[in-house]
Amino acid sequence: MTTAADRQRVYARIAERFPEFVEGVCDLARVPTISARREAETEGATATRRALERFGVPARIVPVPGGPSLVVGEVGEDPRRPTLILYNHYDVQPVDPLDEWTHDPFTPVVESGQLFGGIADTKGNLVAQALAQATIREVLGALPLNLRFMAEGEEEVGSPHLGAFARRHPGLFRADGACVEAGSHALDGHPQLFMGNKGILYVELRARTASVDQHSSLAAVIPNPAWRLLAALRTIRDDRGRITIPGFHDGMARPTPDALAYLARNPFDPIVYRRVYGAKAVLGGRRRLDRLKAYCYSPTCNIDGIVSGYVGEGSKTINPAWAAVKLDFRLLPGQRPARILARLRSHLRRGGFGDLEVIPRSAFEPGATPVSAPIGQAAIAACQEVYGRAPGVFPWAPGSSTTGYYTSRGTPVVKLPGVAYVGSRVHAPNEHIRLDDARRAIQLAAAMMLRFPEFRPPRRSRR
Repeated sequence: MTTAADRQRVYARIAERFPEFVEGVCDLARVPTISARREAETEGATATRRALERFGVPARIVPVPGGPSLVVGEVGEDPRRPTLILYNHYDVQPVDPLDEWTHDPFTPVVESGQLFGGIADTKGNLVAQALAQATIREVLGALPLNLRFMAEGEEEVGSPHLGAFARRHPGLFRADGACVEAGSHALDGHPQLFMGNKGILYVELRARTASVDQHSSLAAVIPNPAWRLLAALRTIRDDRGRITIPGFHDGMARPTPDALAYLARNPFDPIVYRRVYGAKAVLGGRRRLDRLKAYCYSPTCNIDGIVSGYVGEGSKTINPAWAAVKLDFRLLPGQRPARILARLRSHLRRGGFGDLEVIPRSAFEPGATPVSAPIGQAAIAACQEVYGRAPGVFPWAPGSSTTGYYTSRGTPVVKLPGVAYVGSRVHAPNEHIRLDDARRAIQLAAAMMLRFPEFRPPRRSRR
């Protein structure tokens, strides 16, 4: 076990080596790995392997049938020591609308203590963790645990090929613990720790009422597909946001006393999104704790986009032939995307909307670990040491990721505070990080690597 003095030496050296992080992450962020368009997949995998190897992590590119390659890097092979998985992804979202960026999204720029570019989600975390382990090895000579870096190239589109890969290679997803992507920082820099992720089901609904568009006067005798689609949507969700599909909430996780106690001590308030995004309203209630509970424990049915007919300049009087809407359902632990999809289809058929086409696009299983688990307690201790205060603890993140691939194989998970903050504009123009947050995130990654062995329970005898 390391001493507090040893760890402080590591943290001080990280501060000295911080320019290496900026250089490394800028190199990685220049590669336009937009998975929605399957751009730069090979280049992204190669750049990711290079990013790991520049910090002394031996890495290999592992083919994933049908999808972009997985990059796996491993340090340490001592079976007596715990193994911690560090999962990230090297793909990014489409950068549209490009004209709203003040800097080119693939030309990282440092300005006023901020680094702009596709870095927050999650290329920055991969480089931060790689630098953290390199600094530990430099200062202390060796790591007290084994590390397995895993970086994939299609998380932003729901990792459609990783699930089958995980079933064929379950051992890669098993370890004593996993840090899956990362948590965040509040606007004031307070660290935010998440114990998992909500799941997601992403679908497209299509209505077609004719083979071609018609003159709008024919709307008197030919149904309009947009109105039909809107009528169907009104049966899925009510005006208060509650999802009305029968059986949708079955098995859904409820707040435990332990989780509620951590939320009550968590200083975060979703009302901050008025400032970050210019939101006109923030739902959930008048009290901060009520808004926090809604943030964590409310599943959602969200309209990502809806289109029909003529949307260009000027007017064109038509009754369109088709309409489509893209929906995502954010799901809590206990809910299963496949089950929700079946219930959605059944609900639409029973409601008289069996003619609508339901096209599943992507899905992630929800997954979470109790904060009382060793990995949760190790993360809290690491935050306390680096930040001098306890983190805001969430039962899971409101977004979705590959967490379920690990928890379903018995690997407990945590999302440490990473390089981003709640104002990083993830998935939006001008995505960025604050350099001070990134510096602390690297120190925290090192603290987790050093502290996790103290909390891991003894291995059971194999005899």
